[in-house]
Amino acid sequence: MRLGRSITTIGAAALVAAGVVVSTPAFAYTTDSGFTLDAPDSRVVDPNSSITVTGSGCGNSENPGAVAVALTNDVNGSTYSTPVTVEAGTDGTWTATVDLSTAVAEVGGNPNEDPWYLAAQCTTYNGDTSDTAGEQIILDGTDFTGKYTLSGEAGSQTFAITASGLTPGETATATLIRQADADSADATPVATIGSGAVDADGNFNGTFPAPSVPDGTYVMRLTGSRYGEGGDSTSLITVTNGAYNLSARDDSSDDTEIAQNDPTTTTADNTSATVAVAAVPAKASDKELAKTGGEGLAPVILAAGLIASGAVLLRTRRHA
Repeated sequence: MRLGRSITTIGAAALVAAGVVVSTPAFAYTTDSGFTLDAPDSRVVDPNSSITVTGSGCGNSENPGAVAVALTNDVNGSTYSTPVTVEAGTDGTWTATVDLSTAVAEVGGNPNEDPWYLAAQCTTYNGDTSDTAGEQIILDGTDFTGKYTLSGEAGSQTFAITASGLTPGETATATLIRQADADSADATPVATIGSGAVDADGNFNGTFPAPSVPDGTYVMRLTGSRYGEGGDSTSLITVTNGAYNLSARDDSSDDTEIAQNDPTTTTADNTSATVAVAAVPAKASDKELAKTGGEGLAPVILAAGLIASGAVLLRTRRHA
């Protein structure tokens, strides 16, 4: 179920179509107070692993700060994992690692059901509490693989497609993309071959008639509806006088393979996928949500984790 192509190349339009709210062109979410949670290197993360995130704008040498980071899947602000608390450097930068397997278990949600957010907040020794910064991540721990065959006579040919590693319950759609557009994740398909539901094990199977398209050279693209996971055929598909044929792109390619397009690990540079989070989890709090970004994030909930840990006070007393 991992990303079939990098977020960097998907672009804002594809994410909006997938139901993910994005904010461009910023590369990280920065609160009004200047506290920042950087976009993670890859938004697609194995829920049985951990994720390391960074940020800046939390305190300084004269007014040290500490950061709490938690996982949530509830935009209504009622459920979040136990915050991980770390001290910020004298320059205001910070790094924290969240054990996602533990955090997901604490939240109690289904990793396959979006959205999931990392939320971070800064509190300084002087008692200044930042708004809460958030970044959306996608929990996915399996790899996409696929195969297809083309059979039949011209005018009545069919595609038989199988794939695994998709998200149970999502819709997988196979399309034809012009070879010249194949490097673009947002390429407009020439035709749709077919679509269908992914089963409970993350598998997809479908047989579809070859669509009528102009003569040319194409690539078949299979895409999951959840967040664009999938891949492209390793072979080129040529259509001449209505007849489909396959041709290898190189001597080592498998004519029947649907290969994951790009690695799931990508840098956040040039990404257009900074997410404006709707709300941060509020644990037994009746406080009004602060307005930050979209509908805002609860500004004091994660700070409670800092108070409980004594991270800010202990650091200052140690240097007193």
